[in-house]
Amino acid sequence: MTPFLVILALAMLGAGASVVYRAGRWIVPAGHVGVVRRVRGPAYGDPRFRRVTPYNSRGIHAVTLPPERPRWLFPGLYTVEYVPRVDIPEGSLGLVTALEGKRRPAGQRLGMPVPCDDFQDGRTFLLNGGEQGRQAATLPGDASYYINTMLFEVEVVPRTYVPSGTVGLVLAAAGKVRAPGRPFGRHVECDDFQDGAAFLRAGGEQGRQLAVLAGGTYYDINPSLFEVITTDDPGVRADEATARQLREIDVPVGYTGVVITLDGEEPAEEEKVGPRIAGHRNYRLPWVFLEHGGRRGVQGETLKEGTVYALNPWFVRVMLVPTYVLNMEWSKKDSAMKGNYDAKLEQIDVTIQGIRLQVDLSQTLRIPPAVAPTLVSEFGSTLSADAGGGLVDDPLPVQRFVDRVLGATVATYFSEIAAGATVKEFLSGYLEIRTDLAAQVRNALKGWGVEAVRTNLGEFESQDSDFYTHRKEAFAMEARGDVLAIEERNVDREVAIDKKRMEGERLRLIMALQAEIDVFGQENAVVMRMIREMSNLPVPEVISGDVSQYLQSMPLQMVRDLLLRVRRARADDPLTEGGAAAREVVESVTQELPE
Repeated sequence: MTPFLVILALAMLGAGASVVYRAGRWIVPAGHVGVVRRVRGPAYGDPRFRRVTPYNSRGIHAVTLPPERPRWLFPGLYTVEYVPRVDIPEGSLGLVTALEGKRRPAGQRLGMPVPCDDFQDGRTFLLNGGEQGRQAATLPGDASYYINTMLFEVEVVPRTYVPSGTVGLVLAAAGKVRAPGRPFGRHVECDDFQDGAAFLRAGGEQGRQLAVLAGGTYYDINPSLFEVITTDDPGVRADEATARQLREIDVPVGYTGVVITLDGEEPAEEEKVGPRIAGHRNYRLPWVFLEHGGRRGVQGETLKEGTVYALNPWFVRVMLVPTYVLNMEWSKKDSAMKGNYDAKLEQIDVTIQGIRLQVDLSQTLRIPPAVAPTLVSEFGSTLSADAGGGLVDDPLPVQRFVDRVLGATVATYFSEIAAGATVKEFLSGYLEIRTDLAAQVRNALKGWGVEAVRTNLGEFESQDSDFYTHRKEAFAMEARGDVLAIEERNVDREVAIDKKRMEGERLRLIMALQAEIDVFGQENAVVMRMIREMSNLPVPEVISGDVSQYLQSMPLQMVRDLLLRVRRARADDPLTEGGAAAREVVESVTQELPE
């Protein structure tokens, strides 16, 4: 062969190679993925892979071509289809359905995940036992994925959002079947239901779940595995009762939250209130409560005031019981007051001796938080066991307690008064009645652990007009008696004053006489006093009759007789001046003085 022919042959061979190279060269555009299909060649006939194959055989290949990377495939054996990459926007996630793979076991709703780089490595997915159908794993949002769309279909759905102030309830659509009689699936850790594979591998069960989703948060939850009930659901928005149950439990100040668990062990017959169970964090971890033997029904541990709790309304119902000071009034009630705690306390009407009296009464009391569960257990609620949970503001337990304990105590007390007292005794002993009634109310409430703060027995009235007429008459007579009693006391005081004055005058005269005796001597003092008194005797201006007898009664004659008696007295007593006789004269004169 001549050199020319050799050169020509090489040129033709180079040109042909160039044509072949260009015919087999593939460059996938940016933002796309190349799906390879072999149109000629052997068919391995693997029954597991009828549509997409992980091998280099005829059919759609699981392996794809990445973008912007030149690849050469033998011309005529392969075709490449450019498909857009899968973009999952922010706030969304991707649900993946495998169109090829191993058949799932019977009863298994979702395909279990296998390592395959978020479904971007189809060949590894198929060879490692990836299963057909909807997958338990999802694709997170705000990312792009180069996925073989002939092997996987991707559905973009919004992330699950639970509004603030509410909780999300979860229903598992896949998993093991619960044991008979168990209303909830067994709790397993699965990152707030965002790891569906962990849920299934750990033996998660179908149906209602004990854990809830906290509000104000987005979750990457696979809706094919879990149904999440929130207040944003159209059906819930239309049902106010369900929407109320999904709200967080907010216990206001002045109340305590009495918890009623809707699942747990059967309580003993005499067990009115469930015992405290440790570790469940105020019922936020219901599975801990159940694992430690928590009872169904009213619980002794209450929820504190001023606190917010994210609790599962399928598991608990919380009843608000007031712990602030309540004022109960016995008064006429209208329909607007039927929700009041004292709604059944009517005005007290007592008949005494045929007289009807209406009495105003009020009682303040306080229910300690530790007592609230007992009241709820004993006096019940208007809600049935299957009415659901959540926060309930039901006044019935306190209403029944007030009516059956407080109201009955007061009614019995006034019935006893009506049977054994008179109207006069009732009116005169009103203060004692209040004190006695307060003591009986205090003892009755103390038996339930409730504090009686104050009993106020107010005014009374009567529908009988004669009652007020007789009462006015009785009041007038009583007022007249009060006036007479005052006058009597004044007279007694005046008599006592007169006696005091007379006694003072007598003492003054005795002291004056004693002073004269001390100065002038006993005899002289007596004579001087007698002369002083006689000088004050009246002397008539005209004398008629027997003048000699009248002269015998004149003061001068009397003084003369006294002097003679004094001289004789001195003569009779040689030891002292005057002696006993003089003293006798002084005493006789003193006795003649007025008291």
